[in-house]
Amino acid sequence: MAHFINPRYTRPSSIMPPFEWLGMERIEKLTRYIQSLGLKNADRRMARQKYWKAESIKAYEAGPDANARWLSDIVPEGWRIIPNPYPTTDASLQRGQKIYQNFCIGCHGPIGDGMGPAQPCIYPPPLNFTILKGREISGGIIYYQLMNGITGSAMPYFKRDLESQKIWEVGDYVAVYFINQSDANTEPRGIDSAWEP
Repeated sequence: MAHFINPRYTRPSSIMPPFEWLGMERIEKLTRYIQSLGLKNADRRMARQKYWKAESIKAYEAGPDANARWLSDIVPEGWRIIPNPYPTTDASLQRGQKIYQNFCIGCHGPIGDGMGPAQPCIYPPPLNFTILKGREISGGIIYYQLMNGITGSAMPYFKRDLESQKIWEVGDYVAVYFINQSDANTEPRGIDSAWEP
């Protein structure tokens, strides 16, 4: 619904015009129509979304500790121990900031507190990254959730929009500036990629 009210709420560089003039009743109908596309596949998809939305609301309403734990626990175990393989540099943080501004700021806000312009349309609201301070949040957890989204929430997947390195870089930007921790380029390390700066 936030996307139809004003596409720049969810994608700041969108050229799609806003449809707030339709009114909320028509926007809700348009949203339901879009969600129905695919017939039986849509029924399965919507049942899955409904189930996971209830789970995400339950975790959010249980408080920040329970929500942070749930967000971590839904990530497969192997991803939870993977650090960000790219080192933190001024250039990588600037690239991460640009990606954040193009894809994330509309929901998560300019300071990562979940208070972007789309926030009033989203429940549970976008994650306030600052609740993750002091918790063990690996680069792998952030990467996995950026790549795959969080089913049942408004968090979309970005594996079709962003290449792998861009996902790692925006994840490191979030980790450094909003969570105040980064495991970038730490153990357990694999062999460095063939790409060299």
